[in-house]
Parts: sequence; structure tokens; C-alpha cells
Amino acid sequence: MSKNTDRNKVVSGLTPELEGEESFFVEGSVTGSVPTVLSLEMERNFMKTLRLLVLFGVFSLVAISQSKAATDLPSLTQGLPDLTGSSVGVSYTYNADAGKGAFVASGYTADYNGVGVIGSGSDPYTLSATISSGGVLAGGGTLNIYGNVGPGDNLLLSGNLTPGAAGTAFGYGDGGNELFQFLFTVSGGSLESVFGGSGAAGGIILNAEFDRSAGDHPFTGSWTSNFDSNGSDSGIINAFALPVPEPSSILLVSAGVLCMVARRRLTLPRGITFS
Repeated sequence: MSKNTDRNKVVSGLTPELEGEESFFVEGSVTGSVPTVLSLEMERNFMKTLRLLVLFGVFSLVAISQSKAATDLPSLTQGLPDLTGSSVGVSYTYNADAGKGAFVASGYTADYNGVGVIGSGSDPYTLSATISSGGVLAGGGTLNIYGNVGPGDNLLLSGNLTPGAAGTAFGYGDGGNELFQFLFTVSGGSLESVFGGSGAAGGIILNAEFDRSAGDHPFTGSWTSNFDSNGSDSGIINAFALPVPEPSSILLVSAGVLCMVARRRLTLPRGITFS
């Protein structure tokens, strides 16, 4: 065996006694056997691959969120539990100086989970919001639903309106029957726990049903113009609970935790570096 090979077998501060195993020089003054170094190299490659997978998951989730940002409210799907209001009138009064307007929808509570609410026709169902000229929820808003589902007339559900991923409060349609959709978080009411408890997410779908023949002034898609359906008051509104976080988010967080655990367990000893 050559002198160079013999020198490469020397470990700083150590004297290898291995017979039958070829030593391999590792930059950084530490020498290990071929199987050991190959194992370390495999661990290093594993960590790189795992990190890439986690990064790919993060970028994918961000891309999905951004692609949904402009459509997250219109994609709301009605579910249970829900509270429906009928004979709803809608109005929006724009303040040009402030660059925003007051949106109000008011009617009467009609049913809970498809079953008529006792005393329906007199219990108020109201939603109010401040919406900017760009259609963005500005300054929040509230939802208050009263009715009788057993213990007598009381506040069934209250909530605070929240913006979607793009901060948008949507209204869309063909100039006839207009759909407006909002998000809210539960804040109180006798049905608070049924809707997931305080802070739980909910959705609202409002069909304003503008009727020009009744004197209504339909929404045209602009949040800088006044509109109302006070002539017909024939809209329908529905507030409902939204599902818990989607599985992809949970999987992404789990992958991140696994990555940190694996990195901790597979961290290379100090002094060993690969060129």
C-alpha cells in the first residue's frame, strides 16, 4: 500500500485499528470507514430531499391560497347547522367622502335546520357591514339572528363579519337576483355551541332578489353607487357553520414537524463536512 494511502488512514487524535475496511478521507480532518461515510452521505441526501418536499408543500399551499383568494367567498357551500331569514330587504348607501358605504340586510328569521322557527315572521334577522369602494370589507360588520327554537324568543346567533383571503365582500349576479356572500366568526347566542362555539367560522349567502317593477334599485357590480331592494323585501339569507381546517394544512404541519425531528436525530457530528 502506498505512503499516501497510509497517511489517509490517519485520524487526527485517533489511531484506527480496523482491519479489512478501507478508510476514506473526509474533508475537515476526520476520517471514517467507507460504510460509515456512505451512511452519513445517505442521511444527508435524505434530509435534503425531505426539506425539498416540505418547501414544495409550502409553495403549493401558498399558490392554492392565492388562486382561491379572489373566489373564496363565492365558493361557499351551504351546510348544517343553518339559520334562514326571509322577507329580506337590502340597502347600500355610499359615502364618497369616506370612500365606503353602509350595507344592511334585514328580514325575519324563518327556520333552523330546515324546520320553522316558532314565532317566525316577527323575530329580526339582520346583517350590517361597512364596504369600501373596492368591495372590501372595511371596519367589519355584525350578524344578529333572533328567534324561538324552544326556550322562548332570544338571540339565537351573533357573529362578526370577517374578510376572505383577498379581504373581499362579494356581490355578483346578472342585475336581477343578486347573491352576496360573507364570512363571519361566531360571537354569541343560544346556538353558539351548536355553531362550533365562540370564534368558529361561518358563512352567509344572501339572495337579494331585486325587483325593478317594485321600485328596487339593483346592485350593478359597483360599490360606489347606492342600491336597495326595499320595495320588494323578498330576499332570502342563510347563515351556516363552516368545516374545520382542510386536511392538506394538517398534513403540511405534520411534515414540518417530522422534518425537524428527523433533522435533530440525523444531525452530523461536528467536524465532519463533505466537499
